[in-house]
Amino acid sequence: MPSAATLRLIFAVSLLLEPLTVRAEILPDAPCQLTAVEHSEVSALTTGVLSEVLVDRGTRVSRGQVLARMHSEVEQAQVQSALLRANSEAALRQRRAKLAMLDRTLARNRDLLAKNVISEQDYDQLRTDREIALHDLASVQEALAEARTDLEVARAMIAVKEIRSPIDGVVTERALSAGERAGERPVVVIQRVDRLYAEAVLPVSVRAGIKPGMQVGLSFDLVGLAPRRAVVTLVDPVIDPKTDMFGIRVELDNADLVLPAGLKCRIDPQVAP
Repeated sequence: MPSAATLRLIFAVSLLLEPLTVRAEILPDAPCQLTAVEHSEVSALTTGVLSEVLVDRGTRVSRGQVLARMHSEVEQAQVQSALLRANSEAALRQRRAKLAMLDRTLARNRDLLAKNVISEQDYDQLRTDREIALHDLASVQEALAEARTDLEVARAMIAVKEIRSPIDGVVTERALSAGERAGERPVVVIQRVDRLYAEAVLPVSVRAGIKPGMQVGLSFDLVGLAPRRAVVTLVDPVIDPKTDMFGIRVELDNADLVLPAGLKCRIDPQVAP
């Protein structure tokens, strides 16, 4: 027969291996409602008229997906103009060729100067011409860099005209359509429903027996839905002195998307662990 120490060790290991469950005898039946873990009212970063809305209620979307676009014809034209200037290297090649020619001319005339074939003044003029060509080349390079910066700015302005989803989830409301003005109110509402949470209010008499990480049972006010287990994620640190009640929050997995957000539920002590 195992010793008392062995039995205590087995009991301690079982607690580590299995999730703690709130004992049914201390958990009262309490109403709750399922809520999406994330709720986002997606608006435009700037004001403008919508050219298209690409999603509708019920559409599943992923983070970064384009939901709608605003008219951006002016910005598109600015991109094309900046693109032409940023890719135009004809002036740059011309300045480089001129500078290279002046370098060769200076090299040839250096020996001529040493032999007094050309005057010091003529050689100084060549050096001055080279300095001017060098400055011209730098100016063209600066103009090209500025054009590339303008291109990035124009592309960023177009990106602002695209409205993207900040989260993975489901579109639960489409508030605007093509032709309407965006920027003052949300275009769509998205909720992440692969995880849900519910909040309930319980009497203070059971507070000592409920800890974050424990499991509780949830039953639902919809025929055909089997009860599920949820995990306590929050126990309110404050008790309402008027009612001697406190709140808890529980979360549950909904990867199969069977449970709709907004569904009424109950903290059910009869649900088996």
